[in-house]
Amino acid sequence: MTGMLASVNSVEEALQALSANVDIVDLKQPALGALGALETDLVKNIVNAIGGRCPVSATVGDLPMQPEIVYQAVKAMAETGVDYIKIGFFPGGDWQGTLEKLAALTQQNLALIAVLFADTQPDFAVIDSLKNVGFKGVMLDTMNKKNGSLTQVMTKVDIAQFVRLAKDRSMLCGLAGSLRLDDIAELMPYQPNYLGFRGALCLDHNRTAQLNRSSIMQIKQAIEHHQAENTENRILIADDSEINRLILANMLELNGYTVDAAADGAEALQFISENHYKFALIDLSMPIMSGLEMVRILRKQHNPLKTAAISTFAVDNQKTGALDAGFDYCLTRPIDEEQLMALLNLQ
Repeated sequence: MTGMLASVNSVEEALQALSANVDIVDLKQPALGALGALETDLVKNIVNAIGGRCPVSATVGDLPMQPEIVYQAVKAMAETGVDYIKIGFFPGGDWQGTLEKLAALTQQNLALIAVLFADTQPDFAVIDSLKNVGFKGVMLDTMNKKNGSLTQVMTKVDIAQFVRLAKDRSMLCGLAGSLRLDDIAELMPYQPNYLGFRGALCLDHNRTAQLNRSSIMQIKQAIEHHQAENTENRILIADDSEINRLILANMLELNGYTVDAAADGAEALQFISENHYKFALIDLSMPIMSGLEMVRILRKQHNPLKTAAISTFAVDNQKTGALDAGFDYCLTRPIDEEQLMALLNLQ
């Protein structure tokens, strides 16, 4: 499920966003930079005005990556009562030292969100470091708003990889960066947890101007429309290999499908209990619960979901065993993209 994050800079704007049923009210001051911060007293006032009716996030400002400076800013923002604190990882400075310093705050159960800037070509390897020190989530944004939207400064393949890496690590994942209405259709298939907006919600698309209610509603309705549309093109992958999940997910997403990925059969069954899928691609050999065990349970539940077993099928009669267990199709690894798309088009 992809939600809508609306960035606001006053109590009035926050209540306006809340009345439009946005999913996250995000507090920042666009006039002060990519992640300009509001005064903590104003943040407290907005948190009180929201009154727990919607999650609230806030930025700590365009700060240099110096451990003590960032630590103190995050600590001060935490005292305002916001649900999430966003920290921009700007080029240069001491990223590792900053992460080590912030680990003391994540141990206090503060929900920290790292913001990487797509127009600075970030190394996604940092996502593992963020996870290891306890960050709750990670998002992509743009630092220079004059360079265009996220979809103009980063390739589809890289955006898809970013989302997949974050979600495989059970981290909240957001996409933002001068997003406009037209970007929604392109980004929704990646299924981030939220899409973030500011300029597209304002008069004349000016991020420092006032919010426009009709623009907020237009964005909200577009996300909901594509959310419903993507349900009909949603595919489940179950594979214990992260590399295999990434390869297959990228292949599907570039062909317009929305993808969920599980690392074993038990996790896949949980996904199926919570969502509707067009098709499921299941690796036969997984720990905890194998593909064969999973599909047998699925059929005992009388679930008609179409499934394909994925394997090298090196053992005699393995395909027969898979079909007897309840799989509808068998796909031999490495998977041929044309063959897979033809199979999905039949459904």
